[in-house]
Amino acid sequence: MTGTWKGLANQPAFHTSTMFLLTDGRVMVQEEATPHWHALTPDASGSYVNGTWSTLADMSIWRRYYASGTTKDGRVIVIGGEQSGGGGDTNRGEIYDPVADAWTPIPPPPGWVEVGDASCCLLPEGKLLVGAIHNTSCAIYDPATNTWSTAANMAMKSNEETWVLLPDETILTVECFPRFRAQKYVISSNVWKDEGLPPVELVDPDMSEIGPAMLTYDGRVVCFGAANSKGHGKTALYTLPATPGGTGTWVAGPDIPKVGEKPIVCNDCPASLMPNGKVLFAAAPYVLGDWGKPIYIFEFDPVMNTITQAPTAPNNAHQVYWSRFILLPTGEVMFGPSTNDLQVYLPDGAPREAWRPTITDVTSHCAGGITDYYLVRGTQLNGFSQANVYGDDCNASTNYPVARLRSVATGQIRFCRTHDFSTMAVATGGLPESVRFDARGLPDGEYDLCVIANGISSHCVRFCHGSSCCPCGQDCGHRGPCGCHGHEAGCDCGKAASDPRVEELTKELQRLRNDLQRLVKLVPVKEPVRQPKERKRASRGGDKAPRTRTGRRR
Repeated sequence: MTGTWKGLANQPAFHTSTMFLLTDGRVMVQEEATPHWHALTPDASGSYVNGTWSTLADMSIWRRYYASGTTKDGRVIVIGGEQSGGGGDTNRGEIYDPVADAWTPIPPPPGWVEVGDASCCLLPEGKLLVGAIHNTSCAIYDPATNTWSTAANMAMKSNEETWVLLPDETILTVECFPRFRAQKYVISSNVWKDEGLPPVELVDPDMSEIGPAMLTYDGRVVCFGAANSKGHGKTALYTLPATPGGTGTWVAGPDIPKVGEKPIVCNDCPASLMPNGKVLFAAAPYVLGDWGKPIYIFEFDPVMNTITQAPTAPNNAHQVYWSRFILLPTGEVMFGPSTNDLQVYLPDGAPREAWRPTITDVTSHCAGGITDYYLVRGTQLNGFSQANVYGDDCNASTNYPVARLRSVATGQIRFCRTHDFSTMAVATGGLPESVRFDARGLPDGEYDLCVIANGISSHCVRFCHGSSCCPCGQDCGHRGPCGCHGHEAGCDCGKAASDPRVEELTKELQRLRNDLQRLVKLVPVKEPVRQPKERKRASRGGDKAPRTRTGRRR
């Protein structure tokens, strides 16, 4: 089975371009060929289809096709631009602060006169790795210090490549120029190494373009090809080695099905990893030396090793490189082909339990007598994959936690801004992670908190916020301020609640105990005094340009 499409109830009054998921749950959308940005905010039920639009601050210049990423503190970096108000392949960059709704310039990599549509990837520590478009140089930007450092050189220039972050903290890519081999960056040793020649043709040699690549829930990487090879677009599957410094293995994946007897390829386009484990990707008919149209949507199933055509989106009559995806916290995928028509894909199926984030602890932070943020500890808070991938032109990965709260009293959904992620790594398994979410302006009351990563929600925990639960900073007789926590046991003041599944089990055990006492006519024995366990701490403005691809050298 496949999913279905649904258009936004409130379509934008502008042509859309690149989209980012802000950590407060809003979708940040660039207005095509301008410095203007807008935000789509979900409604009170959490629906993006019924969301509303607002205006955000402008960038300093308009730009298309650039390096970008979301930082550990929840800001958004953009640098470069193949086309821009600063000229072709500009090296100008800036960073957006969603709290201040303001852009701040960042310096270019030292000595780089061009950045353009550079390939890039957020490293687990939160720094941005960027590759040069004309040579083998790489540089690393640190958002915390606003400085650059030099990284190891590649064997081949990285222009047009798709970079994929892997669970062993390496980055995989396939070269888009001869040799067309795979390379891997080993972050811990600052080394690029050869990963062999993929078994099928993935790169269009005339265009020097490739499709997206995605780390799937089975731990493999699927690469979608831009070449017409023997009448088909090809895919390849990469399996990680046992150690980061080892060499992985390649096998051919399924061919992309033809449509109307025409070969279909992924020539510069997006993909999203859906909560059901399948990869949604855009593709189009092969055209020699150009980008095809219309845009078709497919699903890759890693379990069945099959590719199935999804229903055609109503807004598909455009060249494929205009397409943009964003994976939403609802698990839906929003699709825009750089027009004023946005469609949302509702996938079928559900995630496996093992893929969910988990919440182990929620602790308040008090400042000036109020709770200004909560610290959430758990596992898999970043998800298993970058999950939302394009390649060189757009880097809108979603491997970070989003906090969704539901009011117990009203049922209203709200998202609280997350920040200070302990890591940007993917598929971290049982390793402890943490994230903060803002509580300023949150009305007093009981809430169900869920942490979402890549559209997959944790099981929710209930907590009470505000002075009606327990004054912030007041010791209520156990480990810290009762009522400022999530589902810790032993909290007996205010309205702090535990996981409802634990509550039900506790009630059942009490009923069984009462029945046993009545049967054997036992007098209840006073329980011995137990010492509380210690908390287990977690380790760890330009004019609108014509809609053409002028100036592309590839």
